[in-house]
Amino acid sequence: MSKEKLSTKDLLLKLSAIPGPSGYEDEVIEEIKTIMCDYSDECFRTPMGSLVCVKKGIGPKIGFFAHADQIAFVVTKIYEDGFLRLSGVGGWDPKTVVSQKVWIHTKKGKLRGVVGFMPPHLQTTEESKKVPDYDHLFVDVTMNPNWKDISIGDLVTLDIEGFEKNGTIFAPALDNRASCVAIIKAAELLSKINTDAEVYYVFSTQEEIGGPGAKSGAYISEIEYGIVIDVTHGDEDIPGYPKIKMGEGPAVAVGPVTNKKFVEHINKVAGKYNIKTQIEPIPGRSGTDTDEVQLTRIGVKTALISIPLKYMHNPYEKITVKDVEDTAKLLVFTAVEITEVEEQ
Repeated sequence: MSKEKLSTKDLLLKLSAIPGPSGYEDEVIEEIKTIMCDYSDECFRTPMGSLVCVKKGIGPKIGFFAHADQIAFVVTKIYEDGFLRLSGVGGWDPKTVVSQKVWIHTKKGKLRGVVGFMPPHLQTTEESKKVPDYDHLFVDVTMNPNWKDISIGDLVTLDIEGFEKNGTIFAPALDNRASCVAIIKAAELLSKINTDAEVYYVFSTQEEIGGPGAKSGAYISEIEYGIVIDVTHGDEDIPGYPKIKMGEGPAVAVGPVTNKKFVEHINKVAGKYNIKTQIEPIPGRSGTDTDEVQLTRIGVKTALISIPLKYMHNPYEKITVKDVEDTAKLLVFTAVEITEVEEQ
């Protein structure tokens, strides 16, 4: 029996609440697999841990890619009095996590921790002027009677509860669970449509530390076309670049890292189906899985579609439900009309 379909909002809140640090994505990947089984003819895990789900077809092979991992921390030192030191897994700014609650993922289960910081009363004038770094942060785990179960190498994630207000989501790990949700919603729509294309939905691992999960997922799928879905800086003024606005649709990347003909097809589809998009210039490497997917086998015609997101790599990231749903629609109609690329 088919499971109850979750709304985009509920999917965003559900997936962003599941821990999945780079290299340790099993819990969130398995939840996505449970959802995707309703919309796929086949689902399997790659040796790198990525999830590949397939909608069978007789036409061109197209892959949709979203990384499922998130930035996190690892325990690097344990003090005898019940305090830990951390290092980042992925691109954290340490000052954003001061005074946050965390979970330490031990071999025997989760333990509570709090990121501590020296009170202003005890700081010297010089110390008060410094930006916090990992040398000045510690995690207090003394509230746990069994804190000695913690080992060096245990993963640490923030204990943050997301919420929605007026169509906007504030939650952790929306980079890149928002794109995972866009693919899920696209798969839900495509499961009701007869298409020639064979569609591969790839939820990849380890993007935040280099991206091997997407590359191996593309390799095993033997795709001809690939669309990487990620997030980009929304509502930020970046000198020399256009402002990508939240609520104004996904940003389609243009530049040498993307295939010109395929990008033209995506933009044509967006116009035909009245899907609002924005332009994001990428002058070189994109810093996303696009850079890896395009190099697979003899090469993949690759595009990058990014969902506007504010407060990237912060405890609370911000995204709009509308942008996620518009991204899903763009993926659907791009797949539906993929045979027209070669005719252009």
